[in-house]
Amino acid sequence: MEIKPKRKFDYLPMGEQMVILQFEDILSIENNQTVQYYAKMIKSLQIKGVRDVITAMSNLTILYDPILISYEQLTHELQQMELKDINSSKQKSRTVHIPVVFDEQYGPDLPEIAKITGYSVPEIINMICAKSYYVYMIGFIAGLPYMGDLDERISIPRKANPRIKVPKGTVAIANRMTDIYTMESPGGWHLVGWTPMEIFDVTNHPPNVLLAGDFVKYEPITAEHAKSWNAQVQKEWDSLWNI
Repeated sequence: MEIKPKRKFDYLPMGEQMVILQFEDILSIENNQTVQYYAKMIKSLQIKGVRDVITAMSNLTILYDPILISYEQLTHELQQMELKDINSSKQKSRTVHIPVVFDEQYGPDLPEIAKITGYSVPEIINMICAKSYYVYMIGFIAGLPYMGDLDERISIPRKANPRIKVPKGTVAIANRMTDIYTMESPGGWHLVGWTPMEIFDVTNHPPNVLLAGDFVKYEPITAEHAKSWNAQVQKEWDSLWNI
């Protein structure tokens, strides 16, 4: 008797122009890498009528033109992926080093985090900088990276009352996630630092420096260093850290 492999995702139609591929509903690097792998595979198939593929933390959305391809035709095309073994394809990720100023001017919530967790501000900064963070998805505002997994010792919920304005470049944490605000925006995360590095620029292609599937490592710098940041300093930083 032929044993069919367990389906890695479910098809969830959303109207007449979208279908969601829902993978295991958990937040893990392995699960998200599976999402990223299938998104790349779908793009490589160049299925007629598929307009875009958008990844999230545990699913991906396919936008398609129902005039060019029906839901049934699309899912039929996608079913060939279910037989592929992703474990045989090595997942490659890059690590992007981001310069960050960690002090109470740029990270006004550091004292509050210290009070809640019982750790000193220097200890909290050391914990934040001690590891790399996986970029699960890009969203909310243009190019904003949702990254994890933060040290559970400093994992605290979002603020009860969000700020109306969070400055562009602010590094923030909430629960076991961290992010970098790519433009001034409302936000309810705890502010811990600021980076002078441009994370999103519409004049670049692609406009966002960070992509889902990347890893990010925060590297502490002084406020004086940040104030002198310019294109030449960025070039020198990249040649040292982000070759």
